[in-house]
Amino acid sequence: MNIKYVIGAACLLSAMTGCSLDVKMYDGVMAEDLDPRNLEELSQGSYRLLKNDNGLIDYGYPFWNFGADDLSWGGTSTGGSFKIYDYSRNIATTVTEYAWELGYRTIGNCNMVIEMAESLGDALTDEQVVTMGENYYLRALCYFLLVNEFGQPYSNNPTQNPGVPLKLTSDPDDLPESRATVAEVYGQVVKDLKEAITHMTLPAGMTPKANIYATKEAAQALLARVYLYMEQWDEAYAMADAVIRSGRFQLERGDRYAIYSQHIPEENKETIFAVRRTKLKDDATYSRPGGMYIRIDNNGWEEIYPSSKYLELMELYLDDNGMVKDLRSKFITKRYVEDGQTDYTVNGYPDRVYENWTFAYARKQPGDNAHYEYKQLTVEKQNDGTYLMTTKSEADQFQSNVIQSEPYNLGTRYYVMETNGAKHIGRIEPKVFDAATKRGKDARFLVYAINKCSYQEQYLHLWSPVISRLAEMYLIRAEVNAEKGNVESALNDVNEIRRRADIPEWTIANMASAEDGQPKEIRKIIEEERMLEFAWEGQRRFDVYRRRQTMDRRYPGGHTLQAGDKYLLIPYNSPSVCEFIPQAQYDAYPYTLEQNP
Repeated sequence: MNIKYVIGAACLLSAMTGCSLDVKMYDGVMAEDLDPRNLEELSQGSYRLLKNDNGLIDYGYPFWNFGADDLSWGGTSTGGSFKIYDYSRNIATTVTEYAWELGYRTIGNCNMVIEMAESLGDALTDEQVVTMGENYYLRALCYFLLVNEFGQPYSNNPTQNPGVPLKLTSDPDDLPESRATVAEVYGQVVKDLKEAITHMTLPAGMTPKANIYATKEAAQALLARVYLYMEQWDEAYAMADAVIRSGRFQLERGDRYAIYSQHIPEENKETIFAVRRTKLKDDATYSRPGGMYIRIDNNGWEEIYPSSKYLELMELYLDDNGMVKDLRSKFITKRYVEDGQTDYTVNGYPDRVYENWTFAYARKQPGDNAHYEYKQLTVEKQNDGTYLMTTKSEADQFQSNVIQSEPYNLGTRYYVMETNGAKHIGRIEPKVFDAATKRGKDARFLVYAINKCSYQEQYLHLWSPVISRLAEMYLIRAEVNAEKGNVESALNDVNEIRRRADIPEWTIANMASAEDGQPKEIRKIIEEERMLEFAWEGQRRFDVYRRRQTMDRRYPGGHTLQAGDKYLLIPYNSPSVCEFIPQAQYDAYPYTLEQNP
């Protein structure tokens, strides 16, 4: 990719010359024969740019996901994404450079579609009105993603902190002289989404498009999230409620939900909008996001795993065989030693009976360092349901040779107490491979593969990234009710999600003693449910910072191996929570932009 400066639309005039005018899956013109008659084809180009050459969606994925506390890198890497993961940042990485570039390419195409549609005036057909609305949505989506990557969180002084330049025309010479503030960019996103909703409100008799295209409900869903980040509670509720009440979407349940990402979006009842990838046209190998999480048919790195923090929250409910009950655990494929060294199955062996069990827990590594590691204690289940350490040298380190337990979140949390009084929370599971043995990474970490971003149509790492789905609308509505003190209503929506996951439901009564006998606060219930539900979907990082919290990464993972303890605790207003403007883009811009500290 040679183009370094693409904030204008000039590059689009030669980007796709010679392409077919046939409207296929996001295959539209982006430049040739620019004429209002080709408005639909040009709009297809906006979708194509969103994923073209990996697109903003893929190049932005590491930032939206890897800096959260629901995952852990099983070692280190020389790839550009690693410095995003450990917060040390790299001003010259192509990962952020292409996110910026491809985001503005898409914005440029949207600007052109909007202008061409407006030029038709009263001659606009109903279909062309909808097309214009789609591009308002796509422009809003791009600016929302870009401002959250290259600007401070909205929760941190948004009227003063710089966001990104607001380029709203197709004139390549009409360039903003400075970065708009975060608040100004959010304001434009809100304005665009309102325009999108207006233009995509269909006249009687017109059928809405499939969920691989922007629709009125997709715009409402994204606007609900934007309002949530802005803490405009009434507006967030209204948008989320409108999507739920539209009746267009349903929560996927049971076996269908357990393989959510394997369905094509058009056949997924819960998906509101997804960026469609196809088996015939899109790469499905290592370069896709799923390749970092799981290895399928000898394809994929499988070196980023759920964090111990996430697993401790997930694994509070076990069945009679000691296996995790929460349906969302199906998105994790543990690499059990008993399954063998060459096992690359996608969904694991949930019905297999395992004999080799451990208590796995995270701890600070001994010595003068910042590293955290996993320890595995060999255990055996007793007739009374307790778990006994079977190795004397291990048991001698603790106050009891029995794994201790306590009630937590309506389930059971396991822990051990060292002889010096240190408490370690952990999990009961069949023995899992360490990352050195299984993946050639680091023996301090364990291999828990993630299948949530792979195996669409049962093909490698093919995956159509989901921008919005119905579960989010329920939890946005719950959060607003919690903020307003409507606890019962908030629990009703939370329990819609927990009921689907097949785990115990919350009541006002059982909240009173859910934290090892202490009360559980409704906001914390919703925060934890969002962490479980939207893991690796690009929301957890922003959930922490929009609440003005500190990201706590004191758990095993490669984030300490190069950066030490510098980024174990990252407050929401730290300079490191947003990326630098990529150096190549900064240098090419004709005006001096304020660089992030």
